[in-house]
Amino acid sequence: MKKKVLIPIGILVVLLLIAEIIFISCKSNNEKIDDAQEEVVEAKENQLEAQEYANEVSNDTTSEYVKLKAETKAVIAKNETRIAEFKVKLKQETAENKKKWQVQIDKLEAKNNELKNDLDAFTETSKEKWDIFKAKVKKNVDDIDKDIEDYKKEHNY
Repeated sequence: MKKKVLIPIGILVVLLLIAEIIFISCKSNNEKIDDAQEEVVEAKENQLEAQEYANEVSNDTTSEYVKLKAETKAVIAKNETRIAEFKVKLKQETAENKKKWQVQIDKLEAKNNELKNDLDAFTETSKEKWDIFKAKVKKNVDDIDKDIEDYKKEHNY
C-alpha cells in the first residue's frame, strides 16, 4: 500500500521541482536562496519517508526485489537531499563558478534520475537477470555516492 503511495509522491515532487525551477529565474537572489533551502527541507522529508519505508519493508517477509527497491529509493532520496544542499550553496557562488559547478550538479541529478528510472522499469524475471540487475543497481549507487563525495571534497562541503 505504501509503495503505491510513495511512487505518486515521488513523481509529484519531481514535477514540483521542475515547475519551481522554471519560476526561479524571475526571482531575486535572496528569494532563490530561500527557495533552494525549502527544496532541501522537502528533500529531507522525502528522504525520511523513503528510509522509514525501507526499514518497514526490510522487516517484512517480502521479495529481494521489493527490499532492494525500497533501500535504493531511500538512497535516491538521500542523494536528492545532498544535491538540493549543493544547489543552495551554488546560489551563493560567483557567476563563473555557478556555470562550472551547475554542470556537475546536473550530471549528478541525471545519474540519480537514471537510477530511479532503471529501478522503476525493472520487472522480476529470471534469477540470472535479477543478479545482473542487482549488480548494476549497486554499481550505480556506489558511482553516484563517489561522485557526490568527490563534489563535496572539490567544493569544501
